[in-house]
Amino acid sequence: MPYLRNAWYAACWAHELGDVPFARTILEQPIVLFRDADGAPRALYDACPHRFAPLSRGRVSGGTITCGYHGLEFAADGQCIRNPHGKGVVPNSLKVTAFPVTERYGMIWLWPGDAERADPALLPSFPTMEDPAFSWVHGQLEVSTNYELVIDNLLDLTHVEFLHPFLASPGNAARTEFRAEERDGEVHAKYDVRGEPITGLFQLLWDGIPDAVGNLIAYMSWQAPSNLFLQTGMSLSDEIGEGDPRIPVVHLLTPETEDRTHYFWAAGRNCRHGDAQISKMLHFGTQQAFEREDEPMIRAVRSRMRSNDLFAHRPALLPIDEVAVRARRILAKRIAAEEAATAAA
Repeated sequence: MPYLRNAWYAACWAHELGDVPFARTILEQPIVLFRDADGAPRALYDACPHRFAPLSRGRVSGGTITCGYHGLEFAADGQCIRNPHGKGVVPNSLKVTAFPVTERYGMIWLWPGDAERADPALLPSFPTMEDPAFSWVHGQLEVSTNYELVIDNLLDLTHVEFLHPFLASPGNAARTEFRAEERDGEVHAKYDVRGEPITGLFQLLWDGIPDAVGNLIAYMSWQAPSNLFLQTGMSLSDEIGEGDPRIPVVHLLTPETEDRTHYFWAAGRNCRHGDAQISKMLHFGTQQAFEREDEPMIRAVRSRMRSNDLFAHRPALLPIDEVAVRARRILAKRIAAEEAATAAA
């Protein structure tokens, strides 16, 4: 399956990367991640060039990784630096592909394409994750379907009323005003809901609010290839103010294979900081919403498709599908351009 390779993909949460090799498949490539002697993240192709044993089954020491099968030792740049056999000769073929990696937002990011084009300035921008006004809970899950179907789901929030009763009230879709925007290669789905009953999620954060209605915003943005940011907030006024409860959610999708996706998420809040019970409930609600409601539905959708090519099935499109269609077309155009440039090189 074609992927956009010259881009940063979420590989793992930074706290997951410790003293042992960490294995992850990204864009159908086995990767081993570890930290070097200075604590910086590193990534290599997860196969020793000798007998192709997974390096993730070896050990890390002093910033190098040693194959657990025959003891060949590799530096962080993938070069073999020790052969414990015979006279210790290290042939040029004893080298592993190294991938650019960097760390930001508590996430380890990997660049699977041309290493010379790996620029940290091209990382997706999520400044809210570095805003001290918000506290965060994090999670992840493995999704048994194609990542573009997950993007479609996240950009279409009109399904919330029907699939997530904890997050919306009956009639939400009819009360929703929808706008689609596209700027600088990003797409934005904006949902404004007037006269929305205060939902269970916001009741957790909004102390002292009676059984009333408010105004809700839910603005989802997509950055290629597969990173999304949701801004939600409720207010009793026409505009969301600084004192009103807001819940931003980051969604980072990394294809494992054509039909499996690594899904990382982080949910923030601008109030009730330090409340462990609220953190627990926000984590549980966010994880459960996708694990028990979204993911089974997306898998069911895929079961009725002959392939992952949505447009080949000639779907009936509604106005609410505009943003997801735009994202698919932008991504397809970028992948085609990248493949054409590679073929011409």
